[in-house]
Amino acid sequence: MTMHAQASTLDMEKFAKVHRLMSEGATDGERAAARARAEAMASRAGMTLKQAASKLDAKARAEDPFAGLREMMREGQEKRRHYSSARCREALKRYGNVAGVFLRQPIEVALFNAATPFAVREQFEDYCGTKRWFTQKLGGAGSYSMREADPAAVLAIHDGWPMPPTLSGILNELRFWETLRRDRNAFADATGGGEYMHDLEANFRRDLLEHKIRTRPITCWDDMQARLDWNQFEWESQWIDPAGHARSDADEVERLRRDFAILRQLYGAPAQNGHAASAPPADLRRTNANKQRDVLSILDSEPGLSNREIARRCGVSPQTVGNWRGKRAAA
Repeated sequence: MTMHAQASTLDMEKFAKVHRLMSEGATDGERAAARARAEAMASRAGMTLKQAASKLDAKARAEDPFAGLREMMREGQEKRRHYSSARCREALKRYGNVAGVFLRQPIEVALFNAATPFAVREQFEDYCGTKRWFTQKLGGAGSYSMREADPAAVLAIHDGWPMPPTLSGILNELRFWETLRRDRNAFADATGGGEYMHDLEANFRRDLLEHKIRTRPITCWDDMQARLDWNQFEWESQWIDPAGHARSDADEVERLRRDFAILRQLYGAPAQNGHAASAPPADLRRTNANKQRDVLSILDSEPGLSNREIARRCGVSPQTVGNWRGKRAAA
């Protein structure tokens, strides 16, 4: 006669404490012992450790409907801390020290001076303990938007620093502002100082730039390229780590980029004998020289992109991008 042991009921309260020790134990030994005990408790209840942990999660969600949301927030905060740490190290290489990160750049000084006749300001200490003036209102507007501001104040910001004449130049300035914001925000986040926000005059300037890159008619192929690149840049600016998020319209955007590359190859060549090229060549396959040109162009304009993303845009392998990046760096 075969005897079967009856499965015991899992004590969820005790299991929760042991399960917590699996990750929060003070030493490796304590965590390993907690795992062994949790597995034994689950086994006696006729479950695997994963099944028992699943019941524990279900119980927590039933008792606290916001438990899952809080867990997601904790994971996001942890990822942000790691990102901020890496970003801080990169920023220190560029600016030399923390004070240099928050030191006003020449364009910021010019815009600050241009905004002075229209600004209401207060003095406060920045993240380095330095006294500085901060614009509370600009042209009557107290929000981070220029829509309700005095047009004269908007014009002063427009003319306070030379406006780039091309869409690619506008995109480069937008990249400058976003890089500066992310660098400063990394230190603000690391020190618990909250999220960094640009001064009002800088945000007005960004609004002007974004309006131009969205609405200014293109005049050349490079303008069209800048508008496509702006689409990608705008999407990436929404995320702490864009590589961890897939675009819902990735296929459509990639198709647009390929179509643009084809059109540029067909009709972007200089006119011959006074007539622009009108008939497509017999072979539309891109040569290695075309691929090299595309990869180097993106490495020049967006060096911070990953090899994988550049490879996706150019239709080559990440290894090819890595090889050209290495050659560029060596040169």
